[in-house]
Amino acid sequence: MKDRMTEQVALAYLNGNLLAPYGRATRLEIHSADRRLRIEVELRGETAPLEVEIGGYDISCEGERYFIGVKEVRTSREWLTAMARDQFGKGPLEVPASAGRWLMKLLR
Repeated sequence: MKDRMTEQVALAYLNGNLLAPYGRATRLEIHSADRRLRIEVELRGETAPLEVEIGGYDISCEGERYFIGVKEVRTSREWLTAMARDQFGKGPLEVPASAGRWLMKLLR
């Protein structure tokens, strides 16, 4: 139940803020107990939706800095999967404070 409510709030936030210039998220599935999520995004200029699956995510905070770590990532675009694995393989990525605070509330 909590995950379904979080999905609705998260979709509204993503579409109203982060994704607005690029397209929109059409589906989001959050499985907080397993720390997994799946999102489908319709991007401008793309003919098919982008699908992203993330497994083993972790959100952390150090002072006013927020980070996201990901153990597994798969997308419907081979090149994007390779790039994401390279980036997340280097360790947690810092995210903007506004997004970090939001992620901490919704995904913990």
